[in-house]
Amino acid sequence: MLSPPRTGSPLLQDHPVFASRDIEHARAQVARVFCTHDLRQVDAGQRLDCRMHRVGVGALSLNYLCYGADVDITPGPLNDFYLVQIPLSGRADIRYGRQQVHSDAATAVILSPHQGVAMRWQADCAQILLHIPRALMEQRADDDPEQPHASLDYQLALPQRSGPAAPWCQMVLDLARNIDANGAAWLRHPAATAALQDVLLRGLIGLQPHSQNARQRAAPAPALPRHIRRAQEFIEAQADQAITLVDIARAACVSERALQEGFQRHLGTTPHALLRDVRLDRVHAQLRAAANGGQPVALHDVAHRHGFFHLGRFSAYYKARFGETPSITLQRKAAHSG
Repeated sequence: MLSPPRTGSPLLQDHPVFASRDIEHARAQVARVFCTHDLRQVDAGQRLDCRMHRVGVGALSLNYLCYGADVDITPGPLNDFYLVQIPLSGRADIRYGRQQVHSDAATAVILSPHQGVAMRWQADCAQILLHIPRALMEQRADDDPEQPHASLDYQLALPQRSGPAAPWCQMVLDLARNIDANGAAWLRHPAATAALQDVLLRGLIGLQPHSQNARQRAAPAPALPRHIRRAQEFIEAQADQAITLVDIARAACVSERALQEGFQRHLGTTPHALLRDVRLDRVHAQLRAAANGGQPVALHDVAHRHGFFHLGRFSAYYKARFGETPSITLQRKAAHSG
């Protein structure tokens, strides 16, 4: 799990756009950077203290924004840009089309340009915003042979602390902190900004769920080669036996090297790892059944029965696959059934 973003002094302080206590002035200044929108202060008793900082990163821009009071922001569809919003502090409630997210230090959001947007930022909400022109995003997606030509509509929620895109969020925050620590002069070098822009865009396209990779996941997977299917069937049938790579290759009617290469190419794993996962799944099922039935069970006996003779490594593999130790599985299921 990644550590939560650090809070404290505003980021990008050496790159101010404006500071204002007047809501109409704040609305107009933010609109100049992003787009026209409605801005309404929720509680007139609060004192607005809006600040915006901005640094260009090639065609992208990195922005710091806070309002200092509860505000409702309604831009409607963004139309010609994407906007990543990463909270540093506080909370914002975001609605994009039919999706809704409570955004905070654990959950950022990415707003796509296609549907209406409405937001409420709490008074203590401060965010880093990455502005991405729509044309650039779609051009970069078109450059990727894995992405068919079409507009990308992203999943709204962008987890900051876990999941595939969490390191990407951390990279954006680290960029802002790097600029604060070392200045922005290096961003005037075209090669540096081009490379950074490419990393940011390709990372987001590859890691965050969106309409195009959802279609790809929904597409039927190509049929596996016969020798891979034979190996899978053999492993499933013989997982409780002391089988080796030689045995699996012989059952698949290919050499050991061809088997390993085929597994990497088509399954992204190894025969040994698949065998281990099949055995772990069976251990997990047995522990759950024993706990739910209130039956006493010795973990080392179950592990040995399924081919795990080093209990330390077994426990580590089990936790990596199921997110908990074998003993916790027993305790949790037993508690649940009681």
